[in-house]
Amino acid sequence: MMKNDILNTKKLGYKFYFQDGDNQIACFGSYFTGKEEVYINDDLFSKKRNVNCTSTHSFDFENSQYQVKFNMLNILTGRMECTLYKDTKVVAKQIQCSLPDDPKKAFFFIAGCALGGAVFGYATATIVELFVGKL
Repeated sequence: MMKNDILNTKKLGYKFYFQDGDNQIACFGSYFTGKEEVYINDDLFSKKRNVNCTSTHSFDFENSQYQVKFNMLNILTGRMECTLYKDTKVVAKQIQCSLPDDPKKAFFFIAGCALGGAVFGYATATIVELFVGKL
């Protein structure tokens, strides 16, 4: 972790940390807004918004060409891969998933979301029916 960890916030999303010599590269990708940020030693080097399943951030640092590639491997489970390249060579690769690794916990999470959606939909339809009348 960095001394002043720029990603140590309550932002919801993926946080990847890579070490290249004395430099730490921190990458953040929000799964709500699509905002992506790449920091080197707490300094912002690249940011953009992305709505696609893949994106690339390219920048120069200390006479080297860096690339950070985000790749959504499975949109249903939220499985994201982040790869760091230095001068076209892979430095490191990490994968994160927004669902728990335990299948039982993942099932209960998905079932809870479905139940919550059903309750919200029924409540909304009931309220609309009160104001508009029978549909």
